[in-house]
Amino acid sequence: MTETVEPLSSNVVNYLVWRYLQEAGYRNAALQLSRSWIRDPESLPFAKNITPQTLIRILQDGLWLDKLQAETGHGQKRYRFGTDHGVPYSANHGELLQAHADEEIPVPRPQIEEETNGAVTDPAPRKGTARRKRKVNGVEPRTDVHTNGDVMEIDINGHTHVTNSVRGGSETAISEAESSNVEIPISTLSIGQSTEIQTEKPPKAVDLDESITFLTSTMRNQKSSQPWGSVDHILWGPPGSKLLLTAGNSLLRIMQLPTHTSNGISDGDMTSKPLALDVPFPLSDFRVTAVCWTSRLSLALATEEKCPNELGQGTSVNKLWKLADGGRDIRLLASVGETITALRWNESTKSLLMIAMSAMDVGGRDGSIKIWKEEEQDPAWEAFTESAILDAAWMGDASIIVSGVDYLEIFEIGDTLKPQRSFETSETWDKVKYDPLSGIISCLSTAEQEKGFLGVIHPNEPTRLQVLDYPDIYLSDFDVQPRPNSNSASPHAPVLLAAGSMSGVARLYDANEPFKCLKIFNTGARHQINAVAFSPDGSLLATAGCDAVTVWSLDHSEVPKAVWFCKDLSDDWDFTVVAEINLGWDPDGSRLSVTLADQIAVIDIPR
Repeated sequence: MTETVEPLSSNVVNYLVWRYLQEAGYRNAALQLSRSWIRDPESLPFAKNITPQTLIRILQDGLWLDKLQAETGHGQKRYRFGTDHGVPYSANHGELLQAHADEEIPVPRPQIEEETNGAVTDPAPRKGTARRKRKVNGVEPRTDVHTNGDVMEIDINGHTHVTNSVRGGSETAISEAESSNVEIPISTLSIGQSTEIQTEKPPKAVDLDESITFLTSTMRNQKSSQPWGSVDHILWGPPGSKLLLTAGNSLLRIMQLPTHTSNGISDGDMTSKPLALDVPFPLSDFRVTAVCWTSRLSLALATEEKCPNELGQGTSVNKLWKLADGGRDIRLLASVGETITALRWNESTKSLLMIAMSAMDVGGRDGSIKIWKEEEQDPAWEAFTESAILDAAWMGDASIIVSGVDYLEIFEIGDTLKPQRSFETSETWDKVKYDPLSGIISCLSTAEQEKGFLGVIHPNEPTRLQVLDYPDIYLSDFDVQPRPNSNSASPHAPVLLAAGSMSGVARLYDANEPFKCLKIFNTGARHQINAVAFSPDGSLLATAGCDAVTVWSLDHSEVPKAVWFCKDLSDDWDFTVVAEINLGWDPDGSRLSVTLADQIAVIDIPR
């Protein structure tokens, strides 16, 4: 066997293939490869030396060498692919093909960090708020280097052997033969306390197939002057309203659903069939960009309308509306020049917070913040930012937290709306939440292709933004546990923050001790997590992907409480659709709503 200039290891070959898949747009295939191989390929020692398109250049160099050898030796080229290479790859088509991929391909479950003294160990959060290092191929190189420098050896039978394999300290070594079959034990840690390992067989998860009401077909048959569009927003009404709001592309519909008791049986005070009302909205081609309830039968709504100009070109007009009496009374509140990205209602002060993002830089103003009092036509406070802003949350009655592109800032409401404290950051914070009992601010960043970040601002260190490089790839969503019984909450009680990723793992952190991981919920590598949501009483956690919805009890992480495998009901639910997933609980926590594109399912949850 001829020796190469530099011996190739399995890590080098896998990394080159993984980088090519990333660069060519085959992100799902790259994700599957990293699951079967190593969680963070960028942590390998040689990753920093690899430039973009390296695999392509190696292949092209090989073809060129083959051509030269054939010409000098007056022979034939060894590698010939012809002139017809098939239909060029399309990113959207590739995602659809991935959704129909062979389901029998074994994929190992994501590796779980080892436990130390009963606590799950996670990578340490980054210190301070310093700017991030320059990224390689869109991903920042990590310092926790894995030393897996194994060299491939090929025997006479063509089998590949791996030698000198050493895993990083946070990984559990699993043989290739066992990796796709062995169930990796998950932590039995209780929230804030370690418990004995369970010896009894955990209860089997409840199958939710018989507890689902599909609203899609019913709503599609509704006669409406508005075309059916995808569902971008779904909100259960305030307690006692019995309403479910759906909004999206050319869609604004309010449904009244039969009430349910705690065991999922109708109370009999309504018809057993859902009633749907298409709100007679005075727009034709529009998109709902933000919405929130302001009372039992009233809501605030932001729209972006497509309007052709005299040249036939499309322009966008953004408007803020107030809908009362269940949508029967519609009033225009304001026309704005920016896209409204979030609406937040403050019930205590009867105030509506609006944040908007400019489509282009207008005089250095990329974002705007406006606050309306309930009965006023004009905003009572407004401010502008030089960064694009994406989300906001009320911090009591006199301050707000706003997040966006390389931006996180607290504003104080007084005679004017003025900045109180800004945080230096180089992340795009998509979502921000505030826990009123602890005063903790938490935020989520998923802007980078593969990496994700969680952020926490603790009241004990109010000027410091603590950031965690999330350990699982493709971080997708997070939620903070509601604590309805505020009288029993102590200052030192855990503030639970749940985060999920497309790797199929959800992690439960204590934001009061950032970032202490308390539990790991594993759906298996076959089921992505695109959305997470706590039940209103905080006792259950729901996770959802395109092909599975899982409900977990916080007391157990070994098995879920209930599961719906969407592919089992393929006649009622098309899980191959590539679209955003929305997940939400009704106010009493007895039902869960899930949307995918224009599909809606309401699931009764056993208690």
